[in-house]
Amino acid sequence: MLPRWWIFLAAAPLFAQPACPGATAWSSCDFAFDLEANEDAAKAELHAEFRSPHHRTYMMQAFRDGDRRLTIRFSPTEGGPWTYKISSNLPRLDGKEVSFSAADSESPGFVRVANVHHFAWEGTSKAHLWMATAIDRFTTMPRAEFDRQLDQRVKEKFTHLRVTIEPSADLREAADRIRAINQKGLVADLLLAAIPEDWKQRELYITDIAARFSGMNITWMGVPSFENARARVALKDTGALLKKLDAYDHPRTTLAASTSAPLLGDAWMSLIDYGTPDPNIGAVEHQLYQVPAINTAIQNVNDLWTATMNGQYPAAGSGEYMTAWFDFMSGNRYWDLEPYFDLDGGRALALDGVEYIVYIEKPGPVEVTVEKHGYDVAWIDPMTGERTKEKGYNGEHYTGEPPDKSHPWVLHISREGTKEGMLRSWKFESRPVPVQEVEQDPAKIPFEVDSPKEGEISVSRAPFFSLKVKRQTRGTRSLLIEWMGDVPIDGEGYRVVGTGREGTMQIPKSIAKNYPAVMSLRVGVLNANGKAYIIDKVFRLVP
Repeated sequence: MLPRWWIFLAAAPLFAQPACPGATAWSSCDFAFDLEANEDAAKAELHAEFRSPHHRTYMMQAFRDGDRRLTIRFSPTEGGPWTYKISSNLPRLDGKEVSFSAADSESPGFVRVANVHHFAWEGTSKAHLWMATAIDRFTTMPRAEFDRQLDQRVKEKFTHLRVTIEPSADLREAADRIRAINQKGLVADLLLAAIPEDWKQRELYITDIAARFSGMNITWMGVPSFENARARVALKDTGALLKKLDAYDHPRTTLAASTSAPLLGDAWMSLIDYGTPDPNIGAVEHQLYQVPAINTAIQNVNDLWTATMNGQYPAAGSGEYMTAWFDFMSGNRYWDLEPYFDLDGGRALALDGVEYIVYIEKPGPVEVTVEKHGYDVAWIDPMTGERTKEKGYNGEHYTGEPPDKSHPWVLHISREGTKEGMLRSWKFESRPVPVQEVEQDPAKIPFEVDSPKEGEISVSRAPFFSLKVKRQTRGTRSLLIEWMGDVPIDGEGYRVVGTGREGTMQIPKSIAKNYPAVMSLRVGVLNANGKAYIIDKVFRLVP
């Protein structure tokens, strides 16, 4: 039997110079095309439509790979016979069709959004546990140091590494190191620090970046702190281009100082980034938006579990507590979990009737209402993952206290036998994800904005804000509150100007382009029962 590489080369016409004869599913291959002496490299254009064994198509753009070469970077998404047809302004290549074969692989594929607030692997449709951290000086550190850091992150069980494409980055080196990340089974989250302000230059840059990296196992992370960069227009263009040019539709967002949710209306993002551990913002917005969320502001174990209880996946942090989190969550139905509110003494996620995970930041008595079944019960030290098993519980109203009060605890109430049975017949979704109707009728909202009063707000003399509870109920015993300011006519999107029941507003001047302006103040409130409310008011905004 002929070796696979010989079959591949025999099937390809002489004009094509494939650099990846041993193609395998979900692994990037470079298909190189050397230019002839009479062909103008500056004007040469080439793209190819790849067709899978099951007739799914991927349009891939070539990029300039040196002075006299065009390269298409592509990852087959399944094993079997593939073809690609070339379109080019070079007559000798235009219309040519090439066949090749890709081998199956054990890779689960690329990451996609799934089950409203979660992620899955494209190749297997199984759930994906996103746990990321950043690696600095990505392309400039010595290669041996990069490899050492990569091995350390693999040991710590991270599934993503966030890397930054700097303005002066060697893009060949960047691709080589991203390929190394992928070969270790990790996803590379790409942060772009060099998006040009000029529209035409931006289009050329993003077209090149998409051609170089979309054929790899990546996600798109936008820019650092979009609010500070006043980058909405540039990001909207960038996102639209990536959505158009990325044949694999890798997840897209941008990093934010607080939340990237204000950009969802531009219809290019597929997940939200949170740049703060503040529980008010993430908890409220989880009820408002039906997309997954990550948190890039985690610095300690409390940040990690606060983000988790908000329904966010960790995208920062390092150390033993991150590995402990991964080991614990890997044994749970994390792709089914949603914030749960029928409890006192902590914050929770649950798949009702199957699993309840309660984070107790300040140890004390805990009460959790559960479906009536028999449950396994354990207390987990979130710093180390050490597990203290309790006797089983049978009933519908669990009460208990942590083993001691020296540190935060995680309470795990679960039906482990039921979980094992569910995994034997794999089903991604175990129940429809609840999407509530947010209450906006003033007559039905038991709160009101007590301050600021109607009238004028100054950016330089930020006002005091406070929320008044009009009717005390069981639901008002604890509240999570997000204060959002927006100047709609200027199109910058809302900014988080405060959190909690009261405080001093922090209004960035960049919220508006022209002053005075009309600012819409929106207050999102999540009560102790998980019911969401929105209160709207309008103010005149001055410098």
